[in-house]
Amino acid sequence: MAGESGEGDVDNFIEAPGKYSAEERGPLVRDYKRTGPFWEIVPPHRSRHQEWLIRDMRRTTKANFQGDTALHVAARAGKIHTAKLLLDSDGIVGMANNAGNTALHEAVKNSHYELTRMLLNRGSNLVYEENRERKCPLYLAVEMGDLRSLVLLMEAVDGEKVSLLEGMSPVHGAVMHERIEMLKEMSKQKKELFYLSDVGGGTPLHLPAYANYIDGVKFLVNEFTSSAVEYDKEGYLPIHIACKMGHLETIKELIQHWPFPEELLNFKEGQNILHVAAKYGRASIVKYILGNLELEKLINVKDKEGNTPLHLATLQWQPEVLLSLTRDNRVDLKLVNNGNLTALDIVDEQLKKVDAPLQQSITRTILLSAGAPRSKDKAICQSKDLGQENDLEPLDLDRLKDEINSHMIVATVIAAMTFAAGFSIFGAYNDSEPDAGITTLLNKPMYDVFVICNTVAMFSSIISIVIILWRQINDSHAVLHALEKARQPLLTALATMSMAFMAGVYVTVSKCTWIAILALIIGSTALFVILSLYMALFVPLGYNCRLVQFFADYIIRAGISISRSVTVERATWQPHYPLGILNPSAGCPEIDPIPATNVIDGNSKY
Repeated sequence: MAGESGEGDVDNFIEAPGKYSAEERGPLVRDYKRTGPFWEIVPPHRSRHQEWLIRDMRRTTKANFQGDTALHVAARAGKIHTAKLLLDSDGIVGMANNAGNTALHEAVKNSHYELTRMLLNRGSNLVYEENRERKCPLYLAVEMGDLRSLVLLMEAVDGEKVSLLEGMSPVHGAVMHERIEMLKEMSKQKKELFYLSDVGGGTPLHLPAYANYIDGVKFLVNEFTSSAVEYDKEGYLPIHIACKMGHLETIKELIQHWPFPEELLNFKEGQNILHVAAKYGRASIVKYILGNLELEKLINVKDKEGNTPLHLATLQWQPEVLLSLTRDNRVDLKLVNNGNLTALDIVDEQLKKVDAPLQQSITRTILLSAGAPRSKDKAICQSKDLGQENDLEPLDLDRLKDEINSHMIVATVIAAMTFAAGFSIFGAYNDSEPDAGITTLLNKPMYDVFVICNTVAMFSSIISIVIILWRQINDSHAVLHALEKARQPLLTALATMSMAFMAGVYVTVSKCTWIAILALIIGSTALFVILSLYMALFVPLGYNCRLVQFFADYIIRAGISISRSVTVERATWQPHYPLGILNPSAGCPEIDPIPATNVIDGNSKY
């Protein structure tokens, strides 16, 4: 070959590999990357010509436009002999491509065990390096599910230098990918890996608590029990993370390992697991805690701001949680926080809008229906602005008028329909005196119901229209007053018009019994829904009577189901560390004191 390519004869040098490839009956150079400045040397078999070419090429350390060297390509393809020859080039083993991958990363990603071993022997420090995705070779082995490569890589890690690992923790990766065997193997060979925290300060146990990985929780809490009481940077224990996410099975597992649940407080707010569950609207967790006698001590405990779980559920407008709390006789509705506010006082302070969302209106209804009191000490400890009325937010006059106009349209339509129905009497008429011209249905009870309900509906709608005429006054409080006063007759008109229609249909089809009964059932159901929704929004439902309580709870739950999408959206929580980058300092971090909550000014941190 040297004879064929004389000194300085570049053309002959380029043609020589092709001639020898033909003689060997196999491609010496398999592929030429158009995007790169060198040939990818990945031959199918070993030959002396291949060795000569690799050792003599000065461009083996050159990279193509993807940053790949020839060693990257060989590692990706698993060509051990080619990689061995390329490793003779100085500095090539530690070169990274545009993705941040060294040849070791490529070998691990493609599960080439022997090639991984060889690369480790030539550059063991590469095991600590991360790529652009913040994945070190250990993490890649976990991601690929390659236990053999993971064991091999862990042997190259010095136990005293575990903190030098870059990128995401392989233990956290094993949790997220639910690879319990790898967790066990890492625990046997390199326990130091489990003492690494992530960028959010979370231990490996925080992550399965977040992901609800029960097997991971059981393994970690048994092998590393102390991690159950280690805080992340936000001041949360793993059990608090499980409460935030609503993972009941994880909570049951974690709580078995701590006999004093009242001591499991988050670092910043001093809140227990019931506080956290109530705050984030995890109704199933709240019901479990209320139903567990061993956790009874948590029910009325106050946090650093004096808030009980009831206060927090109110602050965050969590009606489903509030319903469970207020219906439990052990919950003290009279307790006040550091601002001397009960749960109902908090609603009064924050619910200052005439157009409050359904979720907030239901929250108020639940507290009123439970008989929640207002604080008697509030007037003593708070300043009283006698010259201002309730310190209400300025009312949007245009918005109020739009709502008034909607009421006006509905009331006008009802008045027109009921007026027409009153003079469009259905059925036959008498021809004989003295009852000539009188409808034959006059003596039927359901016809009487039709006439009465139709009359009430018409005049109620007219009354509502007259009240709504106050909207012409350019005074927001007068418009608001008109809106509130017009609401009752308009509801009466809607309900009685429905009853009139139901009675009229029944009379006309009374000869066919099953249709008549079906009309009564449908009409009664619609009437019940109308009244229920109205009562859930505007009527404080009594709590003392068991029958009334059952009826009230049914109505409130119907309202909650309507607003549930809003509740779920508010409750959704994402931690700062699903994986994150490594933070070598594990344990309880130093946390700055949290600013005090000012509920009275409406500037709550919650």
